[in-house]
Amino acid sequence: MPSTTTRLRAWGLLTMVLLAMLTLSACSSSPPEPSSTPQPTEAPEEGQTITLITPDAQNLDNENTPKYQIQTRLTDFQLLSESEGIAWGVTKNELRLYMTRDNGKTWANISPATTMQFLSNPVYGREIFFTDPNNGWIIRSSVGNLETIVLRTKDRGKTWKVSALSDQNSISSIYFDSPARGWLLTAWDSTLNKQSKALHATTDGGATWELVMQNEQYNPTIPNPVISLEGVTTGMIFKDNMHGFVTLQTGALPKIYKTNDGGVSWEPGPAFTVNERYAGCDRVLTGKPEFFRSGKGMGWMPVGCQKEKENSITYHGYFTANGGQNWKFTTFNFGARTGINRHITPTFLDAQTGWVLEGNTLYQTHNQGLTWEALPASSVLQSKLLEYPEIVKIQFFSAEVGWLLIEKKENRRSILLQTTNGGVSWRVM
Repeated sequence: MPSTTTRLRAWGLLTMVLLAMLTLSACSSSPPEPSSTPQPTEAPEEGQTITLITPDAQNLDNENTPKYQIQTRLTDFQLLSESEGIAWGVTKNELRLYMTRDNGKTWANISPATTMQFLSNPVYGREIFFTDPNNGWIIRSSVGNLETIVLRTKDRGKTWKVSALSDQNSISSIYFDSPARGWLLTAWDSTLNKQSKALHATTDGGATWELVMQNEQYNPTIPNPVISLEGVTTGMIFKDNMHGFVTLQTGALPKIYKTNDGGVSWEPGPAFTVNERYAGCDRVLTGKPEFFRSGKGMGWMPVGCQKEKENSITYHGYFTANGGQNWKFTTFNFGARTGINRHITPTFLDAQTGWVLEGNTLYQTHNQGLTWEALPASSVLQSKLLEYPEIVKIQFFSAEVGWLLIEKKENRRSILLQTTNGGVSWRVM
């Protein structure tokens, strides 16, 4: 029988062997998985620096949410509430779409799959539309032999579903009056003042589309009156599931067509009367129609008097108080706009309150454009406009909250600003 000393030596040797085996096992095992903090997928661009969060079901930020910063060039945006909005741009043919729920403090990347290629920057109301932060649509126009694709989300961009549109023509307008009902207007054979048009409608949120109107040739299955070939579409809007409007650029007075049966049949709307303000105009520019969120059938559309010799545009407006049954011309006592931002129209929150940015000064009206008051100078706005002199878009969601996107195209740079006091002061988002 082994002595006690011999047994202790054996146990010591066995312990050393086991320790050596454990050490070798640790050295040969796979290293621990790195943290799941997302990283930018490419070299940063010049432009907006935003803080991204890892998207969850609600795109909400909390203290445990991983965050990282990127630089990206934004080309358009849309406010969805006083604190929520979306902004986007295309980089290397990939759409980068972001949503904020906290006034731009943090953003969630809600972009569709990178395999969905975009050759141009989508424009809100034409290729992108949201009825609310949950429900949104993106149109990817046909590319080569690829068909037109409609992407749709019901969960704030966490997931996107795809459906095809048989029409391969260019998209001119998109509008949804609810998460289920929407319309898509396409166009082809466009000239300066003429355009073939087709309208598709959906009642299942964009999963399927039905052709309800086309004006190129007689179709016995669609025998109803159609939107005229004369005129190029500038905007489309529906105030409910039956009543909608399409505005047309003709080079002379604006034209508007209306439907009372959900887009199946169309008839000319009320004629826009000749006004002395059009005297001397080389071209009358027709804007997009818009109904105010305050309801009661009130809305407006901008109209511009373009003079080529002066390279200027003078803006006025048409306002409706009865759901578009008729439109009243309103003179904006604001001078002609020149320079690189002459195509930026005034923006209105309601029938009385509006803003227009001229140079580095923001003006406001409270009487439908009869008079305009210069707001106090904002040092941030003035300094940023020196760096980014081109206005992309300005929008106000309330009397206090508004966003402004400005850029410098030659350097492919842009920056997004926000005001929370009606335009008196601004901050970079």
